[in-house]
Amino acid sequence: MIVLKDEGLYCPEGDFFIDPLLPCKNAVITHAHADHARPGMKNYICTPETSEIMKLRISNDLLIKEVEYNNEIQINSVKITFIPAGHVLGSSQIKIDNGSEVTIITGDYKRAIDPTCKAFEVHKCDTFVTEATFASPNFKWPCVDTEIDKIIDWHKDNQQKNINSVLFSYSLGKAQRIIKLIKDKYKINFYAHQSIRSINKIYMKYGIQDLETKTLNTKKSVIEGIIIAPPGARRSKQLKNFIPYSTGFCSGWTLNSKRDFDKGFTISDHADWNDLIKTIEQTKAKKVIIIHGNGPMLRKYLNEKGITVSNFTKNKYEDSTFQLSLFNG
Repeated sequence: MIVLKDEGLYCPEGDFFIDPLLPCKNAVITHAHADHARPGMKNYICTPETSEIMKLRISNDLLIKEVEYNNEIQINSVKITFIPAGHVLGSSQIKIDNGSEVTIITGDYKRAIDPTCKAFEVHKCDTFVTEATFASPNFKWPCVDTEIDKIIDWHKDNQQKNINSVLFSYSLGKAQRIIKLIKDKYKINFYAHQSIRSINKIYMKYGIQDLETKTLNTKKSVIEGIIIAPPGARRSKQLKNFIPYSTGFCSGWTLNSKRDFDKGFTISDHADWNDLIKTIEQTKAKKVIIIHGNGPMLRKYLNEKGITVSNFTKNKYEDSTFQLSLFNG
């Protein structure tokens, strides 16, 4: 039911693309991160939460059909359902059913509990199209609570040194999760970059509490709380007002390196090696297709377990993997 075209993943029976790379008529969107939700599509279909974030980030004039989780809708000769993916607010797996076969495209997903979005739901299918961002045995996530405690210890150490704590975290999903997890355990103020504060408002609209943050007051050289900002703001003029500071970075990629930050905290919004395998096995899929990463080790592991790892019906592509630039981890 899914083939690979220049625009991206395409369902011929439904005449729509999933998270298309290029402008198209009908785009079904898994979530609102920039490498999945792009401008230029005539019609969008997604969850209400994703719709609201896309309108904030792209344009309020987007033509979007909003579909609630687990509400099946008909598109031409197929039925589609948005299933919670556990990645960020509004994130979805796309279930496609043509009456004889069920295909699920995961988008990005995680299995860890996250108080800021709906948990991943396992649905059985014939074909499972899974992300493979961290498809290596090297990526096995530590306990989230332990990493949160490490952030607090780092912040307390900075306070004793009379320097600021600047925590870099992706503005959609990761920042909200970090703020919520810390506030649930500790009484700490957050001073947030505007890109994070605007997303926080949408999260709070959908019932996610304790995401209130303060604006950065450039008149204060040292503040009592944690400054949280997206990685892209690392060299912003605003942050120069808070020198001296120590930098922290929250991402699954910190298992490889801290990427030139002072501290790395391994908190990811993607499935790790163990959860990728667990999820594939739970779907009972006869065929698996790997995207958003090469996944050679995952492919080898699944083949050894008797699970077929197949290629897309290809257009001009020579590889079965569908590689996208990574904006989050």
